[in-house]
Amino acid sequence: MPQENSGVALRAALVMGALIGLGAAAGGYFIGNGFYRARSERYVTVKGLVERDVRADLALWTISYSAAGPDLNTASAKLAQDGRIVMDFARAHGFTADEIELQPTVVSDTWANPYQTSHPAAGQRFIVKGGVRIRSAKVDAVRKASEDSGALVNAGVALGENYPQAPQFFFTHLNDIRPTMLAQATLSARRVAEQFAKDSHSRLGPIRRANQGVFQITGRDSSGESGAGAGDQGSIEKKVRLVTTVDYYLID
Repeated sequence: MPQENSGVALRAALVMGALIGLGAAAGGYFIGNGFYRARSERYVTVKGLVERDVRADLALWTISYSAAGPDLNTASAKLAQDGRIVMDFARAHGFTADEIELQPTVVSDTWANPYQTSHPAAGQRFIVKGGVRIRSAKVDAVRKASEDSGALVNAGVALGENYPQAPQFFFTHLNDIRPTMLAQATLSARRVAEQFAKDSHSRLGPIRRANQGVFQITGRDSSGESGAGAGDQGSIEKKVRLVTTVDYYLID
């Protein structure tokens, strides 16, 4: 009886070993076949470029100003007077109440600054800052007003520390041109891929993978390499740029 049990166990072990061997062989075949297919996959990666000149349709311009005095009432009164001058200036350039917004008032007591090594003159103790923000679709009017801002200085308004304060211009209708530009960029990429396939004696297959890319809005004369910057926002004339990346299969 013990010998019979040993024989059964031996046969079971042999069968199990054979099954494991077959499974490993089959797995190796499928893995190897998969690697073969991967190695035989041929595709080309191309980029499609499209650029379009547009014009800004929104302008933002903050005119900041300040006044100083020996006491808070004196400084505040001077700031209020300057504020009226700035408001009249904005209205004279055609901006309505909906386009003009007063900015918060900020008060500083220079004598209360613990890091101040010496006190400024008594007449400069309190510094009060304010501003007017213009938000308008009349971009040309904003640019003209900024060019005339010297009139505020001549009227006695102490413009802010970042004077000259340049307006910022924005293009807000990207969604209107996005579909067309995307189609043009994709077509541009396909033409490059077709030329590559022709030069390599292949045929162009379907798309393997595609990346839409990022729309960049820069100044018209910007290189567009580093994205939009402060100089780009100061330009009314804009350039919208899109670079798409597409992989196409190549067929022998």
